[in-house]
Amino acid sequence: MIRASLRKQWPGFGLDVDFASEGPVLGVFGASGSGKTSLLHALAGWIEPDEASIKLRGRTLTHVPGGVRLPIEARRVAVVPQDPLLFPHRTVRANLAFAPGAGERLRSARGQRMVEWLHLGPLLERRTDSLSGGERQRVALGRAWLADPALVLLDEPAASLDASMAREVVALLLEAKQAWGIPMVLVTHRSTELMALADDCLLLEKGRIVAQGPPIEVLRQAKAHDTESWTGVDNLLALTVLEHQPKDGLTWLDLGAGERLAAPFVDLPPGQILQIAIRGEDLLLAQLAPGPTSARNHLRGQVTRLESIGGEVLVEVLVGTTRLQARITQGAARALELARDQAVHVLIKTTACTPLWV
Repeated sequence: MIRASLRKQWPGFGLDVDFASEGPVLGVFGASGSGKTSLLHALAGWIEPDEASIKLRGRTLTHVPGGVRLPIEARRVAVVPQDPLLFPHRTVRANLAFAPGAGERLRSARGQRMVEWLHLGPLLERRTDSLSGGERQRVALGRAWLADPALVLLDEPAASLDASMAREVVALLLEAKQAWGIPMVLVTHRSTELMALADDCLLLEKGRIVAQGPPIEVLRQAKAHDTESWTGVDNLLALTVLEHQPKDGLTWLDLGAGERLAAPFVDLPPGQILQIAIRGEDLLLAQLAPGPTSARNHLRGQVTRLESIGGEVLVEVLVGTTRLQARITQGAARALELARDQAVHVLIKTTACTPLWV
């Protein structure tokens, strides 16, 4: 899909990367200031590298110095920044039709399917300054895809949204990946987004690539590098679907040995494997069985490992046949008098279990 080698030096920071990826979705992950957005802007042509060779599906976008540097409008690269940058005084329809040829594509059967799929039909005649954050982001996505791009660059598209809107945007991107087949480069600091969407992943640190590969392997590398943007998703689990309770919004997953996990409802048949992400800090530990709580998961386990990491303690607990990782403070570990082989109770809210459709 994309092959890029580029260098750019600014005062106090340099970007120096060399990679190739078949995608179709390449994730770019790293701490704030690691060069993620700079890389995206270089691919888009928004900044001019000191040295670069960038090819998209065999077509040269940039070869400098002394060679090709296609202008932005000739690259067929659409960018969806953190701020959608819509025209506030124009309607949704006018924003969607902004790119050359986009109006005709909007009127086509494919364009109408995209409008329906993005739930933009009722919004077409509204000005964009009257829209919610999630609606604005849907318009930005539609505008990008109606530009007929060879590649879509997404700069943390859900970063400014609340959790519910962020899940909606991720679900739309996943559907786009499956239904429309448009290659994407996704910059994110959220490991759940990376797991849900990316096929290949770059880990950036101080303007350099320190790891590349499948998202789950790169996330492990992020922890090994003590990357600041590692967001605590210590539990990346592949679990068997046992049964559903649609009225309660629950899907029950097998943790082994009779223990099971309540996750948000996912329409997968029993026996299928579902991948789940749970942040380590969303696991609560207790010495004694608690009374009624809002957490649907009251699990019994045994401490198998304790590891101090800075001001935190990583506690590995065996629940059924599944190992879960909890992150707690040093003070909490002392208060619970945690030790290896100790029996503990683990509480997890259903909403803390994020399904990953990969």
